[in-house]
Amino acid sequence: MSRTSCGATLVELLIGAALALLVLGACAGVLAAAGRLLAALGARAEVEDTAELAMEAFRFDVRRAGFDPAGAGIEALPTAAADRVTLAADLDADGVLDASSEEIAQWVCATSPSRLSRLIGAQSLPVAAPVERCELHYLDGAGVDLPAGAGGLSAADRARVRRIVLELAVEPAHGGAAAVRHAEVALRTQP
Repeated sequence: MSRTSCGATLVELLIGAALALLVLGACAGVLAAAGRLLAALGARAEVEDTAELAMEAFRFDVRRAGFDPAGAGIEALPTAAADRVTLAADLDADGVLDASSEEIAQWVCATSPSRLSRLIGAQSLPVAAPVERCELHYLDGAGVDLPAGAGGLSAADRARVRRIVLELAVEPAHGGAAAVRHAEVALRTQP
């Protein structure tokens, strides 16, 4: 008479369970690595979006600076320094600038804490932080850089500005390469 085995022995069950645990452990490791990768990609996308949105907002404000439909003599750049620029536009066409509205927008590259901010009236809106680099440059009609000294550009030099350049590098929150952006925006020459 022969004996046929219909079930598994205890040793076979233990080996099967150990193999199943190894496979589950490997799957958990792969899922954890995928989760870390997904989080890193999300953080990278966030810093890239922050940098791009900052540039778009800056372009928007610079493009409307000097808007003066009433012909009141609105100065597009009331101040222009290496770390800040004030942009003015008569958005409601009443011939008067309202300092508490978006008719006067100031962009500031702050160092402590390092950030790019947009100031409207008494409200400061941090646009990008932390920043590795934030620089403003002013170009005349020939594309020549007008150096802004400690006190900023003089009124005569501000009148010569035709383009404003913002160099920005936004640092990711958890390390990695900064999101670098460059915007060169022309000022309006007609109201």
